[in-house]
Amino acid sequence: MKRISFSDIISILLLLLFIYTATSKFLDYDKFVFQMRLAPLTFMHWAAPILGWLMPSVEMLLVIMLAIGIIESKYQTVGIYASLILLLSFEIYISGMLLSGMRLPCTCGGIISKMSWKQHLVFNGIFIIFSAIAIANTKKVKNKPNLTISQSI
Repeated sequence: MKRISFSDIISILLLLLFIYTATSKFLDYDKFVFQMRLAPLTFMHWAAPILGWLMPSVEMLLVIMLAIGIIESKYQTVGIYASLILLLSFEIYISGMLLSGMRLPCTCGGIISKMSWKQHLVFNGIFIIFSAIAIANTKKVKNKPNLTISQSI
């Protein structure tokens, strides 16, 4: 039986986060696109409808990858890396929104949309830190030599 590792726990947390955010974006697509179009980025007006489907689709692909990774660990690191990249891109977007000084609504769905931009920055940052630790932990476990009982005595 496989022991639950720190990477497994982080994968489950990321999986739950992305299920929630993707589902809420799909369910309230029109609101999601409308709010993205309010962003102070010129390309966002035409890109919002595309991103409205692309972002939650990518999040759902990550959910699948993370779920498979919990069972088959060789996919777990890839799933966590991909999650980290997505979280970092969200962090850049959140930072841009904070720096713009505009009081725009969050494009996230559900309860998460009630957070301020600063709260989003911290919330996202926590998941970034957890993901980085999980990646480091996975590398440490892979680089650890396998000792047999006779070698350890």
